[in-house]
Amino acid sequence: MLLDELVGVIEALKQRIRTHGATLRANEIRTRVALIDPLLVALGWDVSDPALVTPEYAVGEGRADYALHGSESIPAAMVEAKRLGHALNDDERMQMLNYANARGVRYAAVTDGDVWEFYEVFKQAPLEDRRLLSLRVANTPAHELALRLLLLWRPNLASGQPMSANEPVLVPFIEPDNGEDVAPVSSDATKAPTEGSPTDRGPARPTASPATSTSEWLPLANWNPSSGTSAPQLIRFSDGSEKPVGRWTQLLMAAGEWLQSTGKLAPVPKPILNGRTEKVLDVDPSGFRAPRRILDTDFHLNAHGNAQNLRDKTRALLRACGEDPSNVRVRA
Repeated sequence: MLLDELVGVIEALKQRIRTHGATLRANEIRTRVALIDPLLVALGWDVSDPALVTPEYAVGEGRADYALHGSESIPAAMVEAKRLGHALNDDERMQMLNYANARGVRYAAVTDGDVWEFYEVFKQAPLEDRRLLSLRVANTPAHELALRLLLLWRPNLASGQPMSANEPVLVPFIEPDNGEDVAPVSSDATKAPTEGSPTDRGPARPTASPATSTSEWLPLANWNPSSGTSAPQLIRFSDGSEKPVGRWTQLLMAAGEWLQSTGKLAPVPKPILNGRTEKVLDVDPSGFRAPRRILDTDFHLNAHGNAQNLRDKTRALLRACGEDPSNVRVRA
């Protein structure tokens, strides 16, 4: 199945970023061969087939790294590649959109092999409102990435009107008055039941529903969990990447790991404090009741506290590194 194969490729890419990140950060070509090409191929864009992909696609005096060809003479999308870890800026994003606009191409992507951003070229709106997709391979669960990346799947993208994939959720069974077990069906569900479908008796089973609504995502800046509240399932950062949480200590850890992976943590003076005296992060963890080291760094987080305290520490950590907690959301 496509999703199984795609998940397998994503897991391999995650491992390459962890194992060979230093080498790939040194060179764009290495990044393309090791990270970008395999993902394009898994999505149906065979980079070795000139009918599907044109590398170094000429646009005036410039060149787009990839042109992805659909059924029309005009490419379905263009992709600009950067070396792993390259910090994208808006000038580079606009250059890619201008390349696509000059050729009448509806969609454009920019990637360093880890971060993928996908844009609607002709939409009359600010840059951030033209962004259809923003994700990070290294720190997003593979199954979630596979679903979101189906926006770039060749039959979808080549159609000229690509649609985002639905997110699988658990739908509980309802006990009707007649005592029979039936499952609610979403308003857009039209397919007949198949083996293992929700009409089988038993516990709740996965079904499809539209992607998570924004009402389920709460801004960290004004989120106020009460005592005894369970930790959120996910945290979503300003670049669209998400990390699983599950436990309150992982909320703070997820923020620290994301700040490290985006290069926002290292330049900030240490220690980082929550208020006047309580340390959130420091090189010296002495005095921390629950020190947690951020991978590949000498920094330790003070991960002891209740729900409110760890929420406050996460906010303080983000603010110290220049991130507005209003742009970070949690899924409770």
